Amino acid sequence: MIISNTRNQPARIVLAEDDASAARLIEVALQRAGILHDLHIVGDGDAAIAALERHPTATDLLLLDLYMPGKNGFEVLEHVKGREHLRRIPVVVFSSSETLEDINRAYDLHANAYVFKNPSFHDMCRAVDATVQFWLRTAMIPQR
Repeated sequence: MIISNTRNQPARIVLAEDDASAARLIEVALQRAGILHDLHIVGDGDAAIAALERHPTATDLLLLDLYMPGKNGFEVLEHVKGREHLRRIPVVVFSSSETLEDINRAYDLHANAYVFKNPSFHDMCRAVDATVQFWLRTAMIPQR
């Protein structure tokens, strides 16, 4: 059987971001990327886990901030990658942290990518576009 990357339905994206202005910037960047999507924004790690657990097989991509209230992004990442029914969801860390400690820790916890969350609108649009183009149009995602 051949699996196609052509989507007949919107991609379900969960955005875990506690900063409302950053979430709005990412939301606008996603709209500009031109990929049909259904965006679910949650403001803390506990809500991110709850959203993923409610729809584990329907989530196509998790965009994850590291420093949020409740469970932080590292704890969410550990939860997702530690659960058989969630671990195949691609997790892209979007963080304003550029420290090697944070980058290495995210990859040690099996993040699929780490992207710098640049506050510039133009740079954020480029980063979001490249991320969603790759994960939702180019990469073959395993069946869950």
